[in-house]
Amino acid sequence: METTNATESGESLRMRVDTRGDWPVARLAGELRAESGAAIGEELHPLVAENGRRLILDLSDLDWVDSGGLSHLISLVTHSRLAGARVILVHPGRYVAGVLEVTQLDQWFEIADSIDAAMQAAG
Repeated sequence: METTNATESGESLRMRVDTRGDWPVARLAGELRAESGAAIGEELHPLVAENGRRLILDLSDLDWVDSGGLSHLISLVTHSRLAGARVILVHPGRYVAGVLEVTQLDQWFEIADSIDAAMQAAG
């Protein structure tokens, strides 16, 4: 499943959800902003709504994230934890990794270097 969500100013978030084995893998690309992040709630929240569910969120092609975009990620992970599920972020690009570090969210999110590493970490 692939989704593109553009804001009024033309920035877009592209999201593709595939599976790898039993794991759903969501790949985000482009810009994650408050306006474009609604797709996260619509598409990804249902994937982590049950106990024991897991989701890998590949951020390697995500170029930009603002505070509203971070809010969407925080909501997804909080929702998953409350349901007994798990979200693992994979390979945030340089800019996104910097934002996570400055906000200290790199300590709160579970982050792996690769999809294989995320699969091993979660068993």
